[in-house]
Amino acid sequence: MKRGWTTAAAGAVVCLGVLLAVAGAAGPKVYWHFTFKAFVHMPDQNAVEWAWVTMVEYDTPKAFPDEAETARQPGGTLQGTVLAFVRGAAWRSAHRYNTDGICHGQPATKTISWVQSDSDSVYCGGQFFAPRPAIDAEGRLTPLPDQFRLVFTTRKILHEDGRWEDLKSQAQVFVGAINFEGRSAEETKGKFHLQAVNYRDNLIHHKVCDRAWAEQYLTAFRHFSNQPLEYDVPAVGGNVWGQVGFGHEDKNYFVWEVHRSTSREHPHWKQQTM
Repeated sequence: MKRGWTTAAAGAVVCLGVLLAVAGAAGPKVYWHFTFKAFVHMPDQNAVEWAWVTMVEYDTPKAFPDEAETARQPGGTLQGTVLAFVRGAAWRSAHRYNTDGICHGQPATKTISWVQSDSDSVYCGGQFFAPRPAIDAEGRLTPLPDQFRLVFTTRKILHEDGRWEDLKSQAQVFVGAINFEGRSAEETKGKFHLQAVNYRDNLIHHKVCDRAWAEQYLTAFRHFSNQPLEYDVPAVGGNVWGQVGFGHEDKNYFVWEVHRSTSREHPHWKQQTM
């Protein structure tokens, strides 16, 4: 794991129920305020997505009471801390670019575009975990700092009030291409599905020659569904930040920051700054 600016999110998605022992602190609630900026079509730095997420520390036995009871029966305890979801939001800039296409068997220019949109439909889960100690050349173990893991997800999420929500069990409504009389028709292609970030305008538009169609826009934050963000746990009142590459040859990238605080208010909520 590289310090400071990292080039890739490490590890794989781990079920929130599989936790290592990290004692939860007593006292006021502790919140985690994440800010993300994704550069989605480099080298154009104006093509971006922003996301703001607040999580709160939650004791594992409270989150998993059945598992905690099972652990107590032989005299054990279920320890650890999960990050429960408080709220999330996102914003996407408008963008348009040209690429190579085919028109009636001949090379042509294809235009791809999407409009500016926002979202209050953003979902995350997370936890603390203790990484395995480092082993030096002589076989000696060196403990490493506790780390956090954050994942953008469409699986069950734990809310601040202890309620679990199965996101995929709910009915979803998606709006496809809207056509107007007197304008060229645009068809809707492909399947639409729930994402960890769902913009109000959920479309990406394609046009080449005399054909036009729309598909579901796939958010850049889906990267963290398969490759969670992992880093050292900051002190309460402190913050950490970094960079994560994604896409072909990591040409695109995220800049992220997290504040750990006893305040429930996100310091940069829906502000395009960090």
